[in-house]
Amino acid sequence: MRTYLGTWQVTQSDGFWTGQDIPSAEAVISSAVKAGTSGFDTAQSYGKGRAEQVLGKILRRFPDRTFRVDTKIMPSSRPVRDVLQSSLRNLSGIPIDCLYLHWPSSSFDNMDIIRQIADLKEEGLVGRTGACNLPLEMLERFVDAGVVPDRIQRPVSLLWTRELEGTLSFCRDAGIEVAAYSPTGMGLLSGKYRMPSDLPDARADLFCFRPECIRYYHHLLDMIEDIANAHDVGPTAVALAWTRQAGPDIVITGARNTTQLQENLNCDVELTQHEVLELGSAARELEEAGRKVCDNIFSYRW
Repeated sequence: MRTYLGTWQVTQSDGFWTGQDIPSAEAVISSAVKAGTSGFDTAQSYGKGRAEQVLGKILRRFPDRTFRVDTKIMPSSRPVRDVLQSSLRNLSGIPIDCLYLHWPSSSFDNMDIIRQIADLKEEGLVGRTGACNLPLEMLERFVDAGVVPDRIQRPVSLLWTRELEGTLSFCRDAGIEVAAYSPTGMGLLSGKYRMPSDLPDARADLFCFRPECIRYYHHLLDMIEDIANAHDVGPTAVALAWTRQAGPDIVITGARNTTQLQENLNCDVELTQHEVLELGSAARELEEAGRKVCDNIFSYRW
């Protein structure tokens, strides 16, 4: 399993991460490189390209290092080859390993976008093909049609377990890598945010705060805290350990400052099988409640 640093938190994006300052984000990326991190995840939509620009700027300071940089594009009617040029400019020429379709949309031919990315891979313009946030049924249709991404990316955390077991099993059988994002539930599994009023940004609108879900969310937080106390660590470490033990190929962590980065890098908790099962049971209760209010973690419309 490999660990990448995500850059969603570099700057405000669609109401998330308000108040984030660029110097802190630059310090996080630089510190991650110095600590040995070589994999980074970004997207054109993060801060309308600003995250890609900041990442490229910092990585250019380490010319002797080799990095794996993944980015994502939203579906559009423009040729993927043209869309890719924006990321290449933002990244200051840093090569792109995996190019993902960021979100599927019923307004576009999503399979064709993956095919176009595959063409760019054949030409050596990107290293791998990827797709993010695909429902399992859609991924199965892609594979049945011979459109097999090298890697998928999806949330893998105690906050969002919908279709997780089925997706992991399907991807193993199909030879598709799984990259897990938001392993700590966008910070919600830290226990700091029990009510939407505790949050200063769009995370306050997430499904777990809905009346149908909030008691299951609180039950999950209480269980994480109890297990964290038993291991003499913080709740974030337990959440991150659970995602790692779920078995993705890549875990994408995020940090808004170097203190959070070090907490993630130094996490070496090993949960017992009993703890994994207990946490999974609480997460499934939250997942069942969440089915009544949304199709995906961001309530995004396909």
